[in-house]
Amino acid sequence: MKLVNNGLALKTEGESFAAASGNLKYYGGPVISNVEVHPIFYGSSVNYASQITGFYAGVVDSTHMDWLSEYNTGSQSIGRGTLGNSISVTTGIKSSLDDVNDIQPLLLKLAQNGQITPNANTYYPIHFAPGISITQGGSKSCQVFCAYHGTIKYGSGYIYYGVIPDQGGSCAGGCGSDSNAFNNLCSVSSHELIEAVTDAAVGVATDYASPLAWYDQTNGEIGDICNAQQGTIAGGNGQTYTVQKEWSNKAKKCRV
Repeated sequence: MKLVNNGLALKTEGESFAAASGNLKYYGGPVISNVEVHPIFYGSSVNYASQITGFYAGVVDSTHMDWLSEYNTGSQSIGRGTLGNSISVTTGIKSSLDDVNDIQPLLLKLAQNGQITPNANTYYPIHFAPGISITQGGSKSCQVFCAYHGTIKYGSGYIYYGVIPDQGGSCAGGCGSDSNAFNNLCSVSSHELIEAVTDAAVGVATDYASPLAWYDQTNGEIGDICNAQQGTIAGGNGQTYTVQKEWSNKAKKCRV
């Protein structure tokens, strides 16, 4: 059984992969209660590094997180989060990385070296410098997907991570409709962030059962249902940010 998606699909001009409706069902897996975001910057010239750090700080402490309480589980409640420290990787940089062969070993090495300390709330979005391509399951960044989030088994728990290629170059135009590149980066980043919060262990799920959490068998995860639909929110830091809308079972629509 192959799950529909745990990433943001690339769209071509005039094309939207958003679904007309959705219905997320809970399968028993973990959500992230109070997400602690630790951005990882891969390469020495990651675009918008300081701005995206501010974005994460603002979004996780905003009303964009509050309504996700409708996806609380019997044992976990979803609330606001925090921004943790960021990590820069500037040595051993590759121009092409594979999820299983390169990215997951990198995260495991960072954990083993004590540079990251994974727990049930930590989320590690990896932002890449321009010119770096990523493959996942044979699919290539900026050709098939804009970004994705994944999971690694680690001890008795997991490492939750996101993969966010540079949104310029061949990703430009297919990964957001805003004329501002940073706004599209925020939209893509929010898609993966909220999916990680509501379906944290999708990367190791093999069936419609735990550790899968909130999932729609037809359309995928909370962000996939609303793919490429953008809105704006007021961050907890007083800044306004572009985010992707997410599916609300309660409201029966995509919302921010």
